[in-house]
Amino acid sequence: MKKVILGCLCIGVLASCNVRNSDEYKALQAERDSLLQVSNKDQTDISELMSIINEVENNFNQIKEAEKYLTVQSKAKGEMSSDTKTRVTENFQMINDILKKNKADIEALNKKLKGAGGQATQLKQTVDRLTAELEQRSASIIELRDALATRDAQIASLTGAVEQLNTNVQDLSAQNVEQANKLKEQEKALNTGYYIFGTSKELKEAKVVSGGFLSSTKVLKESIDKSIFIKVDIRDVKEIPVYAKKAKVLSDQPKDSYTIAKDANNQAIIKINDYKRFWSLGQFLVIQVD
Repeated sequence: MKKVILGCLCIGVLASCNVRNSDEYKALQAERDSLLQVSNKDQTDISELMSIINEVENNFNQIKEAEKYLTVQSKAKGEMSSDTKTRVTENFQMINDILKKNKADIEALNKKLKGAGGQATQLKQTVDRLTAELEQRSASIIELRDALATRDAQIASLTGAVEQLNTNVQDLSAQNVEQANKLKEQEKALNTGYYIFGTSKELKEAKVVSGGFLSSTKVLKESIDKSIFIKVDIRDVKEIPVYAKKAKVLSDQPKDSYTIAKDANNQAIIKINDYKRFWSLGQFLVIQVD
């Protein structure tokens, strides 16, 4: 081929404008309706996630209050009274229980994030913050335990479970990193598009289109080979130069989402007005040039 190619992101179907009444196009419309239902489910999932996040944050506030008392006691002098020992023990136990609860909730958040839709990336940042705070709280409790151990041997044995919890939290952090990488890959895939441009002959030779002359041109989605397309991030592409005087979009991009203009050299250029709408019906963009 003499000219290189450009492309875009789609849920599946590439068809020319004259097939809007075909079964293929109707199937596409049905799929879009289904996606709207998925969007509603995403909102429900997000609400559930926010509820868990709020509970985790409230639990951390309780821990902070208990830590204030333990900090004061760790700096006090002399032997603890019986009442003080009881209260210190109760505070340690409460903190340990809350840390375990928050760890379980954060693990649940990570699992739910897999189906949280487009807002998953933003929510993941919140979960990462909560995980970091879980690590910090666990480490703080161990430090307080060590400080209080000099005042009473019984206190030293109260928080052995916290050390184990801290190890588990570190394991959770590693899982979060892996989950974050997966989310990044998913987001990248969702915003990847492919485009190609060429003369009618070149596009036919590449088995991208069929027909023409006496019959209408049709994009051949079944035989599309991604390797001959140019891969782009659809969020970054605002204009597509085609290095020819004339250009025609053959794939099923909505006509009100782009314009065909001229650059400084009087060559055609595809200007994308609304990238989300432009790529809403097709992952691949096919442009015929003359």
